[in-house]
Amino acid sequence: MGEKVGAVKPAAGSKIVDAWRLLHPLPSLMTVVASGAFILLAAHGMPPIGTLLHLLTIEACRQFSISAFNDYFDRDVDRGRADKPVAAGAIGPAVAALVGTLFGAVCLLLSLPFGIWFVLLTAIGLGGGLLYDAGLKYTALSWLPFSVAFPTLPLWAWVGVHPGGDFPAQLFWAVPVAGVMVLGIHLADTIPDLASDTEAGVLGLAHRLGMNRSLALCWAAFGTCMLMTVLLAFFLPYRLEWYIPGLIAGAILMSAAIVLYLANHSRLKQMSLLLEIGALALAVGWVGAIVL
Repeated sequence: MGEKVGAVKPAAGSKIVDAWRLLHPLPSLMTVVASGAFILLAAHGMPPIGTLLHLLTIEACRQFSISAFNDYFDRDVDRGRADKPVAAGAIGPAVAALVGTLFGAVCLLLSLPFGIWFVLLTAIGLGGGLLYDAGLKYTALSWLPFSVAFPTLPLWAWVGVHPGGDFPAQLFWAVPVAGVMVLGIHLADTIPDLASDTEAGVLGLAHRLGMNRSLALCWAAFGTCMLMTVLLAFFLPYRLEWYIPGLIAGAILMSAAIVLYLANHSRLKQMSLLLEIGALALAVGWVGAIVL
């Protein structure tokens, strides 16, 4: 009896781990954190706790839906990878598709109280992620869903905090700025798995460019985005107490990422993470500078 009980516990724990992996917790929760930062900026502080939790739950459901469908659609490409529960056979494809569908439906249903514009922005973000999962990631347009969906995040946060209220015109500059930034984030996200994905037949933008050109374009995108925020200071009123710290933190983290890679080419995941955290620091500082 004791041996049977002991054998069941690891299996149950393994199921929980597999379910958690299906949701891609690190990138999903990083996006939730980013949305939380934009919500706080839109509210000029702490919004009502119920509103904050409501909005964060919507974002978490949106990211979990995209993540579950990512593993569903990549089950053949990722076959044999122990860290991918659907490809490894630990979670069935039908279960992954059901999980993705349920999280997506909950995400949209929870958006309804905030009005039609908020639902539309939520749907754009969700749709962009699902289009990427369903096939665009295998094309030269793999960057497009990201560059369409992610720039709407500051707009989404503002409309969520101020449903039906005035929308600051300067926030529309987030679309081109974030569009360039997200190209860098997309490449940074792809580069760590570039070799294995290419062997599996994935032909997204980074896979077509190869490692060296992908790195060059990734770093150039982040540098261009940073330069855009500097140049926009001549046309938009900035709160420098927000912008300067964000700019400095972003520059330090991105530079550290590049130096880390140049010192050790095997540290691709660490480089990617530093680049993405640096981009988030720059984005929060810049959005704070133009909306507060």
